[in-house]
Amino acid sequence: MSPQPVLTGGCQCGRVTYTSTTLPTHFTNCCCKTCSRLSGGPFFTFADIPVSAINWTSGEEYLMKKSYSEIAERTHCVECGTPISMVYKCEPETIGITAASINMGTIKGTLPHVKSYIFVGEEAPAGWYTLPDDGVPRYSKFNPGFQERIGASKS
Repeated sequence: MSPQPVLTGGCQCGRVTYTSTTLPTHFTNCCCKTCSRLSGGPFFTFADIPVSAINWTSGEEYLMKKSYSEIAERTHCVECGTPISMVYKCEPETIGITAASINMGTIKGTLPHVKSYIFVGEEAPAGWYTLPDDGVPRYSKFNPGFQERIGASKS
């Protein structure tokens, strides 16, 4: 018997839908210029989930893949433009699902808290927004361990 989904999600127009058989391992708020511009806000929140847990239940053909850098590939719905995911080339076994694409009413279990804010500081274009003093770690780039994995994958 296959594991049962613990959450569902999809795009705004409903063409792209997915399920996950595991909850996210953590959430990350990315404040880089690309994420800010693509989200229309001060950061993008990604829910890290093992790729093997995701099942595209409809509209996978509507997912447009796009690389804005040499380190990751993103997807969005070609019909409505909803950002759906990002996968880092150094970590192909993990998919960062955009948190806003998750149907919150379908979650079975307790979600983890945000693990970190990344690309906080000069790189972040959202000078009009002040991050809350919430005790969540902040990094000027990626968190140190992940930064090392990216560097190793480039060499």
